[in-house]
Amino acid sequence: MTIIEKFKQNKRPGILVILLTTTIFLTWSFLSHSPPGIYGKILSIGSSVCHQIPSHSFSVGSVQFPVCARCTGLYMGSFIGIVYAFLSGKKTGVPKTKFIIFLAFLFLLWAGDGLNSLISDFLNKPFLYQTSNLSRLVTGYGMGLVMSTTLVTLFNLTVWKTGKKTPVLDNVFQIIGYGILCAMSSSLILFSGPVIFQLTAFITILTVLSIISLLYSIFWIIFLRKENQFANWKGIGIYIIAGYSTAIGQILLMIALRNGILY
Repeated sequence: MTIIEKFKQNKRPGILVILLTTTIFLTWSFLSHSPPGIYGKILSIGSSVCHQIPSHSFSVGSVQFPVCARCTGLYMGSFIGIVYAFLSGKKTGVPKTKFIIFLAFLFLLWAGDGLNSLISDFLNKPFLYQTSNLSRLVTGYGMGLVMSTTLVTLFNLTVWKTGKKTPVLDNVFQIIGYGILCAMSSSLILFSGPVIFQLTAFITILTVLSIISLLYSIFWIIFLRKENQFANWKGIGIYIIAGYSTAIGQILLMIALRNGILY
């Protein structure tokens, strides 16, 4: 049997080549069609998930954060939660009822503050109360805990062949620790100079890309009926690449829509 015949029999290398080619092309398309400079590209990715209204965003001098205050809390909080959750192992348990209620409360605070802000902007005056960037940031951090807990639990339940039955969120001390780290990270945004400010922006946008990539990785695993078949990260590499490629495609589409190219 020739090498070509063996290659044709084994479809995985062919799929991998196509996937890598597509990923490289989409990444090149983003890099070549986004604004120049690293921070220009950071702002471009931010524009695909956030309105970036200047009055609703933090800034240092003339440098605006790539997402609004609410999204800043959401993605910085998600970064803290996701890093902790993945470091704590393959936990597949569903949180206890009291923690689910707490997460639902955080979600309602986030949604309620956002709705109040939207209606206030529409009326050009405070609706229920005057929304501030601080309230947007704090409720965003709350939603970050909801996002990270839900995403990592779903990922672990979908991917791993075996896992720990304990939940990602299972004690009050985790919430306290999360709050402390959120306060520390918010100080980097509120009181730092341009260098730290932009570094924090980079981490935030990297989290945006990671969340979208993980969600699409879960989608491809479910779509291809490969649930609970993996023992380690090496085995899911091709699905992570597929998730990243799809995420870049979505970001390009959203940027194009925002810029009016498809209208």
